[in-house]
Amino acid sequence: MAELEFFYDIASPYSYLAAVRVEAIAADCGADLRWRPFLLGAVFRDVGNQPPALVPARGRYMLKDLKRWAAYYGVPFHFPSVFPTNSLLAMRALTGFANDERAEPTLALFHAYWADNRDPGDPEVVLDLLGSEAVQRASDPAVKQALKDNTTEAVERGAFGAPCFFVGSEMWFGNDRLPFVEQALRLAN
Repeated sequence: MAELEFFYDIASPYSYLAAVRVEAIAADCGADLRWRPFLLGAVFRDVGNQPPALVPARGRYMLKDLKRWAAYYGVPFHFPSVFPTNSLLAMRALTGFANDERAEPTLALFHAYWADNRDPGDPEVVLDLLGSEAVQRASDPAVKQALKDNTTEAVERGAFGAPCFFVGSEMWFGNDRLPFVEQALRLAN
């Protein structure tokens, strides 16, 4: 059975859009899905990239593009009042979940930020959505290291932004590459 690895950060709007589709794609292709939280800011730092919104022309286009994708997928989207956000606690908390338990809290955080304008950089938002056990696990040294390891691994495998997908050693970057990911999964099974 093929495996689809999905590297994402709650702070990435294109990761939000991918997250609302990735489970269905994996299921339709009979693939296992691994939710791989990582730190987008650290990826940018490590590869010398910068957030697209920091380039004025690209930022203006990005907002239109995100609205188009959200309409196409039929999902709510509102650019948040706090952007960018510090997603460290949220990403640590998500890393503390087992892979088979990670989808629901991930989608809850994405929806909170990109649809409901609730900042996942606010510890109270993370506590409200994920609960005290998840927030406590986020401070565990092993969880912190696992998030660092996910980030390092993604960069070593070629990641330069989010979302990033792997089927085996092949990588795809961006929500708009999901059709190619789906094709690769069908060929792998």
